[in-house]
Amino acid sequence: MFTSIVVAIDGSDAANNALETACGLAKTFGAELHLIHSPQVETTSVAVGYTVVDLPITPEQIKAAGQAVIDAATTKISEAGLTVSSTTIGDDDPADDVLNTAKLNDADLIVMGRRGLGSVASLFLGSVSQKVSRGAECSCLTVHS
Repeated sequence: MFTSIVVAIDGSDAANNALETACGLAKTFGAELHLIHSPQVETTSVAVGYTVVDLPITPEQIKAAGQAVIDAATTKISEAGLTVSSTTIGDDDPADDVLNTAKLNDADLIVMGRRGLGSVASLFLGSVSQKVSRGAECSCLTVHS
């Protein structure tokens, strides 16, 4: 039924639950697992006297943080007795990164965590899982934390 599963991870509890679910499906169906992580950069500021100073985050720091998320997920997959077929650290909109990874790997399932944005917030902001579900050419499974 499923031969290629893309798992979106971000280190959250919801993503960890999605990873566990994807591992179970991969074992059941003998599917390949493809990991995608799309780091989101948040500005860090420090108050110095009466001034607020933004601390820049370097591309190297972003890459290292993204690799740490991928490495932790790869370890969990190995502990489940599976192997990772591919890993991707995205650099675009997270939903676009997930959809592109699914296309590149001919995925027939995308598994990702679902966060509890309120319905009003999601109307204005949207959510990654909603955007992926609308844009995917394959089945999508969102896993509650």
